[in-house]
Amino acid sequence: MMRKVLTTSAALFAVAAFMSAPSFAQGQAGASEPPALAKTLAPARAGSSRLLVTSTAFRGGSDLSDMYTQNGENVSPPIRWSKGPAGTIAYAVIAEDPGAQRDGAPIVHWIMYDIPGTTTTLPSGVPTTATLESGAAQGKNIAGSVGYIGPKPPAGQSHPYHFQVFALNGRLRIDPATADRNTVIEAMKGKVVAIGDLIVNYTGK
Repeated sequence: MMRKVLTTSAALFAVAAFMSAPSFAQGQAGASEPPALAKTLAPARAGSSRLLVTSTAFRGGSDLSDMYTQNGENVSPPIRWSKGPAGTIAYAVIAEDPGAQRDGAPIVHWIMYDIPGTTTTLPSGVPTTATLESGAAQGKNIAGSVGYIGPKPPAGQSHPYHFQVFALNGRLRIDPATADRNTVIEAMKGKVVAIGDLIVNYTGK
């Protein structure tokens, strides 16, 4: 009789534990979803035009050359974009890998902001300095250093890299020493008048 009572109690406990699990399980499932890109967190205003982002080094959807990765020269690729709409004062560039994440955010490879509104091209090999001659500034990448750092996914893994360009109706004027991803995205909110995104892939070696 006592064994039957214990068995029944154990079964009821198991059912109760199962019924209380869904909210925790859903939270864990959400963590496995792709992290939100900068363009999602700081969207352009409704009805805005799109920027066309291109590169002389690769086509959208193609593979990135080793030259622009940590397996090569680890220099930034050349990118260009179409002119922003009326009211564009500056541009920002954020390159991210949503195929991996840290603390729920994509791996950030490059942040550049306060690019003059008259500029629509960045050459290959932008210096990894906090400020540039043009007046633009660079923020911190995933390594905590300033400027571009190339991809280096695990061997055999193919990740997408988004080179997002934001047309802004004002400068951000952020101290490069504090210009991490979150700070730059928060500063861009409400200032974005157009966005473009160039996606390229790279497989780890």
